[in-house]
Amino acid sequence: MMFVFLVLISHIMQTIATTCPNASRCVCDEEKHYAKCTNLLVIPVLTSYVTSLDFSRNFLRHLKRSTFTALEALKLENLSLANDNILRANSDSLNDLLYLRSLDLSRNPMILSVTVTAIMSIRSPFFSTLIINMNPSWKFIGIGSTLNALCTAFNLTHVSLRYSYVPSLSFNEMSKCVVLQFFDVSKGHIQFLEPGFLKHIKELNLQNNGITLKRGGFFGKKSTCSFPEIEILRLENNRIMNLDNRLSCLDKLRILILDNNPLMQISTNTFINLPSLSHLSIANLGDGLNTVKSLAFGSTSLNSLNFSGNKFMFKSLLSNIYFDKYNIFKLVPNLTELDLSGNIFDTSDVLTIMLLPAKLLKKLWLKNCGISTLPTGLFSNMPHLQEFVASYNNISAWDGNIVFGDYLKLKTLKLDSNSLSVVDESFFPLRTLNQLTAIDLRSNPFLCTCENLWFRNLIKQRTSLFTDVPFGYRCFLSPYKVTYLTDYNPTYSECYNVFLIVVTSISVTGIIVVIVSSIVYRCRWHIRYWIYLSTTKRRGLVYHSLTEDSSEFVYDAFVIYCDSDRSWVRTQLIEKVEKESGLKLCIHHRDFKAGQLIIDNIAENIAASRKILLLMSQDMLRSDWCLFEMRIAQERFLNKESDTMIVVMLETVLKDLMSPSLRFLINSTTYIEWPRKQYEEERFWNEVLRALQ
Repeated sequence: MMFVFLVLISHIMQTIATTCPNASRCVCDEEKHYAKCTNLLVIPVLTSYVTSLDFSRNFLRHLKRSTFTALEALKLENLSLANDNILRANSDSLNDLLYLRSLDLSRNPMILSVTVTAIMSIRSPFFSTLIINMNPSWKFIGIGSTLNALCTAFNLTHVSLRYSYVPSLSFNEMSKCVVLQFFDVSKGHIQFLEPGFLKHIKELNLQNNGITLKRGGFFGKKSTCSFPEIEILRLENNRIMNLDNRLSCLDKLRILILDNNPLMQISTNTFINLPSLSHLSIANLGDGLNTVKSLAFGSTSLNSLNFSGNKFMFKSLLSNIYFDKYNIFKLVPNLTELDLSGNIFDTSDVLTIMLLPAKLLKKLWLKNCGISTLPTGLFSNMPHLQEFVASYNNISAWDGNIVFGDYLKLKTLKLDSNSLSVVDESFFPLRTLNQLTAIDLRSNPFLCTCENLWFRNLIKQRTSLFTDVPFGYRCFLSPYKVTYLTDYNPTYSECYNVFLIVVTSISVTGIIVVIVSSIVYRCRWHIRYWIYLSTTKRRGLVYHSLTEDSSEFVYDAFVIYCDSDRSWVRTQLIEKVEKESGLKLCIHHRDFKAGQLIIDNIAENIAASRKILLLMSQDMLRSDWCLFEMRIAQERFLNKESDTMIVVMLETVLKDLMSPSLRFLINSTTYIEWPRKQYEEERFWNEVLRALQ
C-alpha cells in the first residue's frame, strides 16, 4: 500500500553493504549500486558504480553547485538529502546532476521558496520523483500552486508531502500535473479538499488528515470523473461520517481503505458503483456505527473485506442496532477473504446465517468476537474455506463430527487464547486431523488431567502440526503450579479408573495377536506350501516327466541360491554353465517376471525347468524364500523324479542346522562339493555339467 518511490531507498538500505573505498563514513553495495554516508560536512568521492546515494542525517546547511562536485563522475539517479539541516540553496545547486530521477529533501528547515529554488536548479530530463516529508516551515501554506509550478518544469510522476501541516488542498490548482501517478499527502492537517482533474493518478494517499467528504461529488461524475485511472485510495483516519453518494465514477479503483473514520451507518449499495473494487477495509470505526443495511457490501468484484474492530453488535434483539443477517453478504458472490474480528455475535447461528451466501470464502477471521463454540453448519456451507481464525474468544468445546462433518478443505485452524481446558478425540475427527496442516491452540487454560492424555500424545507425535510447542501449551497441576503439557506424565494409578477398560481390551487383543502370530510363524512353510499347491492346481501347472520331450522345457536347470551367493552365481556358475557349455539356467534375480507374485514365479519356473540345482550354504538355511523354493523342489524330488535334484555344497553345512526334510534330502542324494583347491575346480565343473546333461 506504500508508494513505490517511497519504498525504493528504504529497500536499498536493507541490503548488506561494506565500507566504501576512500570514504570511511560511507557504506557501499556494488550489487545495488548504492552508498550511504552519515555525520559528514561534505559529500566525498564515491566509486563509479554508485547510482543511489543516501546522504541523510548529515550537516550540509547550504546547498551550492560545489556541494556535488564529488559526484560529477557518477550517473547518480536517486539522491536523499533528508534531515541534513539545509537552510539555504543556490539557484544552480543541482545543475550538474544530469541523470537524477528521484530527490528526497524531507525534514530540512528550508522555507518554501528556498526549497523550490533548489528543485528548480535540476536540469535532468529524467527527474520524476520528489519527496518532501515533514517540512516544519511549510505550515498553513497552500501547496497546490507550488506543485503546479513544479509540474510545469518537470514531468513529476511521484510526489510525497507527508506531514505537511497544510489546511487545504486544491487539486484544481494542480492542473499542470498531468502525468502524476502517485501522490501522498498523508499525516497532515488537511481539512478541505477542492476537486480537480488528474487523469493519470493511480494511487492517492490522504490518510491521517481531517477530511470530510462532501455529498455528491468530490470524485466527480461519469462524464467528468476527477480520477478516472485511480486504483488505490487511502482515506483512513479522517472525519468521514457518511459515505452515501460519495463514491462514484472510480471505475478502476481496486483498493479502498476507510479505517478509523466516525461512520455511523453503511447504506445499501454503497460500493455498487465501484466495478473494479477487490479489497475494501472499513475497520476500527469506534462505537458510532449502528446500522449496516441490507446489501451494504454489494459488489460483484469484491474479493477481500476487512470489517474488524468495529465493536458492532450482531445481535437480533437490540433496538438501536440494525443489520440484516440474511442479506448483509448476499450480493458479494466473489468474496474470498473476510475479517469480522472485534465485533460481537450473540449466537453462532447468527454468524452461520450471515455467511450462508459467501460460498467462495477461503479465509475467515473471527478474533475477539465473544464466541463460545465453533458454529455448526458453518464449514459445510463453505466448501472452499482453507483458513479459520477464532483467537481470543470463549470457545471451550465442540463436537468435531457435527462441526466439521465431511468437510476436508480446511488447512489452518487458529483457536489460541480461548477457554479450552480439555481437548479430546471427539474434537478432531481423523479425516479432519489428516487434512489440517497447521493448528494453533496456544495460551488456553489446559488442565493436567488424564482426559488430556490423548491431546498430549497427539502433540508429541505430530509436533510440526502445532504452533509453538512446547512453550505455548502449558497445563495446570494446581491453581499455582504449571507445567508444559508435553511434560505431563501421570502415574498408572492416577488414570487407572479412566483407562481400565481400554487397557484390558488392548491387553486381550495383544495376547490374541501374539498367539495367532506364533501359530502362523511355526506353520509358515505349511501355509506357503498350501498357497503354492492351490496356485498350481488353479493354473494347471504340472511337472514334466523326464521321459517327455526335452523341448517342452524352457530351462535346463532352476537354480536355488541366496543373495549372499549371488556373486558366485554370476562370476562362476553362469560363466561356466551358460557361456561355455551353452546350457540355460533360470536365475531368479534375472529371469523372474516383473510385477508377478514371487510364489507364481517360483512355481512356473520350476515347472519349466528340466532339473533343479540347489546351492547349499550357511546363509541359504537362513533365507525364507530359499527354504520355500527347496520345499517345492523336494515335492518334485519325491514325485518319482529323484534324478532331477542336483545338490552343490558351496561350504560345509552342519546337518544339525538342517530341517529333518532337508537332512533326508542330503542323506539320500549324492552332492557335489565346491573344491578348496584351485586345481580341483575343473573336476568339479565336469561333475556339475555331467549331472545337468
